[in-house]
Amino acid sequence: MEILNSGKNVFDMLNELMSDLSRNDLLLIERLPYVREYERYRDVVTNILKSFHIALVLVRITFNDGSKRGYVFLIRGETGEIGKVPTSGIVEGYVVSIDRNGSRKILYSPAKFNDPNEVASRIIEFANMYRRAEERISQLQLMREADKDYALFYEETG
Repeated sequence: MEILNSGKNVFDMLNELMSDLSRNDLLLIERLPYVREYERYRDVVTNILKSFHIALVLVRITFNDGSKRGYVFLIRGETGEIGKVPTSGIVEGYVVSIDRNGSRKILYSPAKFNDPNEVASRIIEFANMYRRAEERISQLQLMREADKDYALFYEETG
């Protein structure tokens, strides 16, 4: 695996994740921590962060061409009360990219945060974007299935 330094910070990496989630060639998206159907992702991540002042967020995206990207975020609180979002801390991260040219680990510089609202708003922003991407994937899969069914209707026999 090739290891590259992006020269960017982890908030730039988050923007790249948002861009990837907006693409129209998404095949599959997955994330950890796991969320049960009655939970909201942002609440799960925020509660982990409040309880432990540390949270690991993993996102894997598979594209139609078979390429994959795995985003890794580690949020570490440095100050603040347990039971509340840390008032300051560091976010670290990297991306693992796999395509026909091989695999790469792309490193990003850690970023400090000094406002708990900044972290909470980024988690909410990501969770909303992820949900919209899931909805788009579902719609695209339904359209693909409909196209297959429609093609069968007009398939020549004989």
